[in-house]
Amino acid sequence: MNNFNIKLISIFLIIIVLLASTYIGIGYFIYSTLARAEPGCANNCENTPSSFKDNEEISNFPFEKFAVQYWEHKQFKGGDEGIQIDAWWIPISKEGPGDAPVIMVTHGLRISKFDPDMLLVAGMLNHSGFNVLLFDLRDHGKSTIEDGKVSLGTKEYKDVIASVDWLIKEQGFENKSIGIYGDSMGAATAAIAFGMDKRIQSLVLDNGYLDLNIIIKEELQREGYPSWLAQGAIWAAEIFGNEDFLELSPKLAFINHMNRPIFAMHGTADTRVLPHHTIDMKILGAQKNANLLTWFPEDAGHSDIKYMYSQEFSDKVVNFFRTSLNGRL
Repeated sequence: MNNFNIKLISIFLIIIVLLASTYIGIGYFIYSTLARAEPGCANNCENTPSSFKDNEEISNFPFEKFAVQYWEHKQFKGGDEGIQIDAWWIPISKEGPGDAPVIMVTHGLRISKFDPDMLLVAGMLNHSGFNVLLFDLRDHGKSTIEDGKVSLGTKEYKDVIASVDWLIKEQGFENKSIGIYGDSMGAATAAIAFGMDKRIQSLVLDNGYLDLNIIIKEELQREGYPSWLAQGAIWAAEIFGNEDFLELSPKLAFINHMNRPIFAMHGTADTRVLPHHTIDMKILGAQKNANLLTWFPEDAGHSDIKYMYSQEFSDKVVNFFRTSLNGRL
């Protein structure tokens, strides 16, 4: 090989390295921006299960109807060493959980247990005779800040499983009496936990996503980035953040369902997480013979079903949990 060919090969390799470095660098910028968590309680810090409202926008919704009379502040070990979960435990009465089932309420991206969306669901469930555990995932609310970044459920699911441990060890619940509700990223987190932990008996998914690769591309497009940068962001997350977004998937809920009931809903006007994700759940559920119910309320946006269809939402979710869970005794 002559010197000219060697130089050409060297130049070609340098260009490849520069292009790859640039791609990863842009991916890191996107990852750092879009995976940013916002711990704390934002404008909702005064909210509690007994008194809450929507402080983000003007709303005439009667939140006071769903306030609960008794709740306890709890902290317990999360799903990894050094993670502490901050939670509100809402038993059916101050005397304790009785023989009623329990529902874990799992929040979405950059919100927390202080958010009125989550407190509304918790109140609906508690008023209907369920014990409720409302908790902050890592890097959210008042729970431990691990690295200040979200993992789309691929790490957070371990905090759900730690919450199941707490319910069983500290409150005496049995597997047959534990259900979970998840909203948006919380739905994906709940789906992964459901697929990984057979102790969770039933699952409600509210405007969740199924395929992480697709949701990452759609998130980039929503923020104005070309979707072909998605792989660079995924690689950057793995290299710099020790995150493997594609290692686990909400699909696990449908693959490992073991005939446990699943109820998935999605508003047809959702532009934040597109409705096709729940349509895809319906397709995968049929392929895997999952015990799946679906509901697609017309004109409801992201996390809006509980407001636009308040009574129907409450009736459907409550009836689902009543038929899929047994008492704890």
